[in-house]
Amino acid sequence: MNFRLVMITFTFMVNAAYASGMPSEVKDLKNAFENIPGISSADVGKHHYSKEDIAELNAIYFAGEYADLPISMYRRSGGNLNNEILINVAFTIQKDATGLKALEYLSWWVRDLSRSGDNVQIRTIALPPIVGEKVQLGSTLSFWFEAYIVTEKEDMRLVLKEISDLTKSLNTSLELYKSAFDK
Repeated sequence: MNFRLVMITFTFMVNAAYASGMPSEVKDLKNAFENIPGISSADVGKHHYSKEDIAELNAIYFAGEYADLPISMYRRSGGNLNNEILINVAFTIQKDATGLKALEYLSWWVRDLSRSGDNVQIRTIALPPIVGEKVQLGSTLSFWFEAYIVTEKEDMRLVLKEISDLTKSLNTSLELYKSAFDK
């Protein structure tokens, strides 16, 4: 890997330690996910990879931290489209019925957004079942909500507006359907 690739793959993660320096729209999206009953944690990230970056990552088999990226999409498209950025929310759920309801609820929300024209998806992420003597199976499952945001020009304000719209959608739908978690 060269220096250029390392710089391009820098992501922002929003957690309690770093949230004060993040745009309010990003913090609001994180909070919207964490307000869903059954969600244990949520961190927001952003990614943009060019065709050259994807060629380099492909050559090293998307090793290490790159293994969690949407590899099939990047291989298929050869990288992000012009003026496209991937915003993701990496989240975990409680290991109980409420956690499964949260995942089902978010799966419906993403399906609904996708049907209405948003380029969004949810993916599962997990590590190998066993590493050395350590059994990881049952303890590494997490999920990524991904939104592929395309704007007419490179302007972070436009991206933040799209993030704000996603947050409003999630908050509104949770208000409408929160009683379903009580049943």
